[in-house]
Amino acid sequence: MDVPSSPIYSIIRPESLDDVVGQPNVIKLLRSFLDNNYLPSMIFFGPPGTGKTTVARIIAKQYGAKLYRFSAVKDSVTDIRKQIYRDRESIFTGKQIVFVDEVHRFNKAQQDTFLPIIEDEGVVFIGATTENPSFYINSALLSRARSIKFQKIAPADVAIMVNRAKDHLSVQMSDELVNIISAESQGDIRIALSILESAYYLSDRISISKEKVLELVENPQKYDKSGDFHYRTISAFIKSLRGSDPDAALYYMIKMVESGDDPLFILRRMIIFASEDVGNADPRALQIAVAGLEAFRAVGFPEGRIIMSHVVTYLATAPKSNASYLALREAEAFYRDNPELRIPQSLINETSLAPGEDKGDYKYPHDFNNGWVDQRYFPGDGPEKVFYNMKNTGYESKISAYWEKVKKSL
Repeated sequence: MDVPSSPIYSIIRPESLDDVVGQPNVIKLLRSFLDNNYLPSMIFFGPPGTGKTTVARIIAKQYGAKLYRFSAVKDSVTDIRKQIYRDRESIFTGKQIVFVDEVHRFNKAQQDTFLPIIEDEGVVFIGATTENPSFYINSALLSRARSIKFQKIAPADVAIMVNRAKDHLSVQMSDELVNIISAESQGDIRIALSILESAYYLSDRISISKEKVLELVENPQKYDKSGDFHYRTISAFIKSLRGSDPDAALYYMIKMVESGDDPLFILRRMIIFASEDVGNADPRALQIAVAGLEAFRAVGFPEGRIIMSHVVTYLATAPKSNASYLALREAEAFYRDNPELRIPQSLINETSLAPGEDKGDYKYPHDFNNGWVDQRYFPGDGPEKVFYNMKNTGYESKISAYWEKVKKSL
């Protein structure tokens, strides 16, 4: 058999609600809608690979509606509106279903632009998301769309689809291997069928051996945003930024975004990185990271990826210093061992003095050259500790040189 032009999960995709596995409650509800020639706007939510897109295709066909498929990863709200309203002007336009995959990636303002579409006669809006709609979908949109939960597919139901694919490929495989693949997929039919398809093309295409299947499931090329591969990838991303490799950092950023990670999570991690690993070597890094988060919230997907790339490349190529971070750790450790050190008398305001307590001699720094005077601020009577050891890197080297100059001028 020649290699098909489409992946197996696309070829054997169910064409009717009867063929959809693992979602009995969803199918029952949608049948009742269709039997009454009624279809409300909906939010499909649930784990990946559970049939959200497939079900949207099927009900569009049964409802007699034209299906528009979009993805928040690659389509902008402007593009979606432009296409829908252009077609609305046609006298041949009937029922329409607007299906937007990964709708949670649009920010709340962008989601608001779907409201007029929902309220148009003859238009059904279906948003699909792997996230909890209560947290990621605008309340105005939720109030106009019915939330439909897709459950994680049980291994027995995944096995049904694996067997269908096996039969389509006319390949022999034991029930044991079908069960191994079904369990390994963790409820994601696409993963199960991808494992089967890979095993098929790595075999003689007559029968699939256990060796080939185990080779694939023990070295899974998959990404789970809540599992080990998520933490490995975010770790590699941060280490690439720290190592000043913008190309590697961009690769890991794209991997996380394409795999469904929340871009705001990635941007928040970059804000932390800007202080922890860049610090005063480039104080602008924190400003750019924070601005990146706010800019992303303003524009959303897909243009927000440009902003993410901007922040990634800036942080990766910025000079690095963790001196501020190390100073924090040193100060925390010292405080834990010395929580009650006495504040120098000169730093206590006169209004805070106890009866009979002497007033200290505080020297106002602005009355002295360079706005600095040598007086004790560190608590206690012992040697003053140094937590912040500036590095000779980027702007921090200028800070260090400035203070060395100021203090030597005394």
